Amino acid sequence: MKKTLLIISVLFLVSACAAPVTQAAPTQAPVVESPSETATQPPAATEASVPVTEDYAIFSINVQDFSRPAESAAVLNRILDLHEELNVPVDVYLTDVMAKVYAEQYPDLLTRLKTSSVVAVSYHYRAPRPYANNYDWLGLSAMSADELYQTVMRYETRAVDPVTGQTTDDAGGYQYVADVIGYAPYAASSIADSAEIDSAILQVFNDLGAQMTVVHGRALNLGDMKKGLPIRPEHYDYKLFEYTSDAITGFESALTQAHESGGVAPYFVGVKMHDNDFFAIKSAWLTVYVDGGKRPNWDTSLAAPLLSQPEQEAMWSLYEQTVRYVASQTQRVTPVNIPMVLEMLK
Repeated sequence: MKKTLLIISVLFLVSACAAPVTQAAPTQAPVVESPSETATQPPAATEASVPVTEDYAIFSINVQDFSRPAESAAVLNRILDLHEELNVPVDVYLTDVMAKVYAEQYPDLLTRLKTSSVVAVSYHYRAPRPYANNYDWLGLSAMSADELYQTVMRYETRAVDPVTGQTTDDAGGYQYVADVIGYAPYAASSIADSAEIDSAILQVFNDLGAQMTVVHGRALNLGDMKKGLPIRPEHYDYKLFEYTSDAITGFESALTQAHESGGVAPYFVGVKMHDNDFFAIKSAWLTVYVDGGKRPNWDTSLAAPLLSQPEQEAMWSLYEQTVRYVASQTQRVTPVNIPMVLEMLK
């Protein structure tokens, strides 16, 4: 019933949204050194291209569904079409596994991610890396600080066997994503079992070229820091995939909650989606590495069922109309991505 109401409401919204105000494309390219090579950052936003408003929206797409690469690539292309049409910035968070899938099977999509004027690529990791939260199957907690650092650095520069969780001789991790994209991914975050493991992870990301990290669970103001890295500002974590009403009501509610978060202006609403939210009932990561147990070996052939076609259409409609609504509100809400936020910190 909720899905039916959603489809009706978004059809109403299509006629309600005004034409968006476009933003200027970024223009400057700073250089970041990584251990393996010099990686060039994509154009960063100029100060004039980030309007000064009290409210901002950050669209984040977390890409992780290795079990259904065709569906993942199709929905990401559709997302890029929408954001490019409306000139609305978007952050795309890649795992090394998905970056490799796109590089080998969907090179045109990888090229879009590298060259689109609205896309900024960041990085996120998933199990079976042993420093995923509540996932220490390797015994990281018993390691010294130097052992921790070296272990995490190995995992963030080498590929991981998806069955055993052990590193291989192939390139992988954060560094692989930097190499195939052509610049160090802007943000990389850590949710670890201990402060010691967390520190080692963030130090590795910092050393590999990350410029920002991500934290959830509290109001995060522009300029907040974590262990030497700026935190992506977020006063309300709007998990759009959990919402079941119309786009206008949902975003305005998120904006209200951002203002009531206890943080300080400017206020940021983080609009979050995963690739699998558009087509499957659960991510490949949860299906294989959580439902399938938290210790090796893992069965990577497991796959979550697909959503029904009406459910897929309703989820896409909600996302599309949310982006269109934000694009129609740029006199009061500014959509930004991470390089634009970094420019605001200068």
